[in-house]
Amino acid sequence: MSFPFRQSPQGLRRPIWPRRFTPLPLLAAIVFFAGCRATGPQLIDARTAFRQGDLQTAAETLEQLSQQRGKLRTVSELDLAMVKLAQGRSDEAESDLRLLRDRFDTSTRVGLDDAASLAVDDTKREFQLAGYEQVLLRSMLAITALASDSGDAGAYCLQAQSLANELTAEAKSDSEAKTFSIALAPYLHGTLREATHQNYDDALRSFRLVSAIEPSFLPAAEDIARVGDGVHSRSGHGVVYVIAFVGAGPQLIETVAPTTTQSLQIASTLVRHVSLNENGDDESDNDTIVLPTIAEVKVPQVYVPPTQISAVGVSIGQGPFLGATQPLTDVARLASERLDAEMPWIIGRAVARRALKEASVSAASNMIGLNGNAASIFQFAAANAWAATENADTRCWSMLPREFQVLRAELPVGKHAIGLSPLGPTGQAFSASHQSSVEIVDGRNTYLFVFAPESIVSVVTPAR
Repeated sequence: MSFPFRQSPQGLRRPIWPRRFTPLPLLAAIVFFAGCRATGPQLIDARTAFRQGDLQTAAETLEQLSQQRGKLRTVSELDLAMVKLAQGRSDEAESDLRLLRDRFDTSTRVGLDDAASLAVDDTKREFQLAGYEQVLLRSMLAITALASDSGDAGAYCLQAQSLANELTAEAKSDSEAKTFSIALAPYLHGTLREATHQNYDDALRSFRLVSAIEPSFLPAAEDIARVGDGVHSRSGHGVVYVIAFVGAGPQLIETVAPTTTQSLQIASTLVRHVSLNENGDDESDNDTIVLPTIAEVKVPQVYVPPTQISAVGVSIGQGPFLGATQPLTDVARLASERLDAEMPWIIGRAVARRALKEASVSAASNMIGLNGNAASIFQFAAANAWAATENADTRCWSMLPREFQVLRAELPVGKHAIGLSPLGPTGQAFSASHQSSVEIVDGRNTYLFVFAPESIVSVVTPAR
């Protein structure tokens, strides 16, 4: 077993560990963390209830979790806002998401080398939304505003696009920049500007942006042609937009990943940074740092629960089929791309963490006077027991759908029964149609929000 060492002024090689970490209390913490076990309501219970359509149980479970202090509080609040929207509590959902947006905006960004992460594991880091999730948070605010008819949907769309542009400009690579290009907000903005019957130029720019972000979203071509002609809908007609939350969203599960050259370079940088924090700017002994030999470490992995649903079919009651919703934003792809970009840092922190823990164990062994075989056995057992308590950070906004999908249909003025059917990969409905109703107003938009994680569990219609 190898340890990071530094040459002392007396010529002795001693292990590196930060002064703010005292070895013996940290070793005592091994027992504490190993003995901690989650009890009571669990996020998995809420997710299962939501997928099965039991929104009440999902809401109650998340309410309990969101009231507890701990690492799951924020993710529970995010998920609870989604469930509230599915229940038709759109005012509450908008208020909750707005508070969360402000909290994330004002919170201090946790550094890649923060002490808590390097002392225990990444679950001790303050939870932060990924960049694409921050953009989706503002997009979700636009959706809740449409559902609550608060009048702020347009402003939220502009906030989402402004943040996406800002994050894209700051991106370190083209692959990272792609994760911030999300078509949902500009699409909603285009529908709102078109409905003014005056701002067709704004709508045209938004729909062109949608087409650039998601070339596979074929309805964008029809949107561009329509607003280019300055037409919202035929006389005596209005428009219904079916915004579908399709499929169970991406989650994070724990797995193991091999160390890589890039991650080892990152680990070396992190250990050196901790060492410099301990000893000022003296870099004279940094070349003696040796990282432990680790083949693999615990990391999060994106897991998309398999679901039968591929789209939502829309018809007039039991009659004419209007079409199927089309994918507009692939959340599962965004989650995978983001994690791939961060993985070298996740692995690098894990290796650096192991190095610092082994150094602390070695220092503790010296402090209690162990030497020879006794010291080796103690160090091996303590370091491995400590490492065994580590967990990958699997916190995420799990109630986001696999995909946001959209269908636009122009209908005559009046009340209409709308049939909504879950469609499988072959385009066939695999369960009974969900009946809803909309009132179409001449020259105006009406929005239906359909939650379909496995089948259709809820349909929300804004009150006029």
